[in-house]
Amino acid sequence: MTMKKSLIIIIIISIFLMLFPPMMVDFSRKDKVSGLDVVEINQLLNEIEKSKSHVVSKASGPYSFDYTILDAKENVLYSSSPEKAQTIISATRDRETIREIFVEDEFFGWLIIHNDIINLEKKVNQYYAKIYVISYIAVMVLWIGYAVWIYQNVIRPFDKMRDFAGAVAAGDLDKPLEMDRKNVFGAFTESFDIMRDELAIARKREYEANISKRELVAQLSHDIKTPVASIKAMSELLEAKSEQSNDDFTSSKIKSIGAKADQIDALVNNLFASTLKELEQLEVKAIEMESTEIKALIENADYASRVVYSEIPECLISMDRLRAGQVFSNIIYNSYKYADTDIILTSKTDEEYLYVSLADKGGGVPEEDLPFIMEKFRRGSNAEGIEGSGLGLNISRNLMQDMQGVIVCENADGGFKVTVGFRLT
Repeated sequence: MTMKKSLIIIIIISIFLMLFPPMMVDFSRKDKVSGLDVVEINQLLNEIEKSKSHVVSKASGPYSFDYTILDAKENVLYSSSPEKAQTIISATRDRETIREIFVEDEFFGWLIIHNDIINLEKKVNQYYAKIYVISYIAVMVLWIGYAVWIYQNVIRPFDKMRDFAGAVAAGDLDKPLEMDRKNVFGAFTESFDIMRDELAIARKREYEANISKRELVAQLSHDIKTPVASIKAMSELLEAKSEQSNDDFTSSKIKSIGAKADQIDALVNNLFASTLKELEQLEVKAIEMESTEIKALIENADYASRVVYSEIPECLISMDRLRAGQVFSNIIYNSYKYADTDIILTSKTDEEYLYVSLADKGGGVPEEDLPFIMEKFRRGSNAEGIEGSGLGLNISRNLMQDMQGVIVCENADGGFKVTVGFRLT
């Protein structure tokens, strides 16, 4: 049964229950007010007419009602209940039953039948009130039952569907929607669950497609590294020969080829590392090492010899030598590309970390770009026209986090400063 049909039936029953008390009271009133025994009244009149006088003893009954006999002048000839009405006016006022008495076709007087209408009215009103109370209680019980039915079959299923929709929106596609065809939304339940299944399948396909794309990028990045290494090796060989032949023009072009090869190699390395990180295949194994290893890593990355060194405190740190080398390479390469100034190295320790800072004098980045400078594919707005992928600092941040270290970027002393912190052991 649909909710609309149920509501119509409830309304019809309620209207009937509201109209039932007046009808029952009306029938009850007619029955009780007209409840006098007409046969007894006629029997009493016959006795009075036969006696041709007022002599109607109590033994002539017994009658189920009280009565009073008046002559034509309204004198009381007999009354079975003296406290009742004794005149025609008072009997009319009390709504008693009044019958005329004729003896041999001559008017003799009046017979007043005492109805006890006041008590009767009280009884009728009490009966009327009881029926109304019962009817109202029945209507209330009916509507309370309907409200419970609405809660069970409409509100609760709707809450379940709302929670289900919230879970789907939040990405939880594993929990099925409980099916119940009895409630109002039963016809939609299966459709929503089918939608969840289709979304789960679509998400799985999207994930698999993204994995395939990343694997393809990783494979291409790896394959590109081999010809780039060959180009770098051949450029170094040609550069040495051109220097022997004193051909400055050829030597400068070959140096340019080598620099471009280095640039391509750095971009490919970043792309390869970023892809491996997304595939969760980029291994980081931090072990206990001496801080003196850091200088060698920086010297290896500083192929243009722009770093101005200061003493690094000797201590034991947690570090992955290969990944730390990538971090310093990215920082120094960015400084070459965007600042092209000397790089000042400073260091210090606290209770938890050894901090190594590399700062250039290239003017830094706009302050509004600093909070996002380590996000993937994000670069400062002042980098327009300079080649770059926006991956270097993002990869460096991920690598430092995997080594349980920290990295901070800031503008300082007219340039851009990057500080990496290695955890002390």
